[in-house]
Amino acid sequence: MTATLIETDTDSVLGVVLVVHGLNNKPEVMDSLIGVLVDNGFHCLRVSLYQDAPGGRSDPSEIARGWRTILTDAYAIAQDRYPDLPRFALSYSLGALTTVSFLDTEAAPVFDRMVLLAPPVALTRSASLVRALTPLGRFNIALPSAAPKAIRARRGTPLSEYAAMLELVGEVDTLRHPEKLGQIPTAVYLDPDDELVGYAGVLDWIHRNSLERWSPRGFKDRDPEGRTYSHLMVLETSLGPLAWTELTEYIVAHFKEDR
Repeated sequence: MTATLIETDTDSVLGVVLVVHGLNNKPEVMDSLIGVLVDNGFHCLRVSLYQDAPGGRSDPSEIARGWRTILTDAYAIAQDRYPDLPRFALSYSLGALTTVSFLDTEAAPVFDRMVLLAPPVALTRSASLVRALTPLGRFNIALPSAAPKAIRARRGTPLSEYAAMLELVGEVDTLRHPEKLGQIPTAVYLDPDDELVGYAGVLDWIHRNSLERWSPRGFKDRDPEGRTYSHLMVLETSLGPLAWTELTEYIVAHFKEDR
């Protein structure tokens, strides 16, 4: 299944949200955020970027196209099942990058509003070093994942998937349809200490592509519980209670704004 439907039981449904996870994450990593949305009157489609068996694809271009196709299919489900409801996107990391690529590639689909968490449209210098290793992806080599065992899809991330992600980064560097994406009110959550996403690079990318209705946001009171890493921002334990409350309240308010 490319998407799992999780419906709210409130009387007045406010919209349907496509929720997309990050690189080598289990789709369930987004369940805490989905729970908040469902409690506040939104249906959610939890998208899985990993419908294939591990190692099922090795060509980076094919992997990247597959990720976009999964979003195309999920969007069609939302459109067909709830034709009269507003559509929103809540995407994290690779999911956010794929969402941007999907919108910039497909002519018709559009969201009423979006929240993108740590979109890797620009990478840190250290993260960019993986470019030198990606040619080894044809040998089915994987790098160990830094994500906690409970949220990672596999022990390691194939180099072919890093190459596919880098291919998407290159494709969206200069958007084909900036006027289309720029009209969607979008909150972009960033952490200056993110190990993967280049903070200044993302701000420059937003400016270069004239995304006037996109608003960068950060966390005032981030206080993670225990050892974590800055790129992980979809769990309460990775943010701390105050930052988690700030994030979830903002997401709900952002999606409700036009209602």
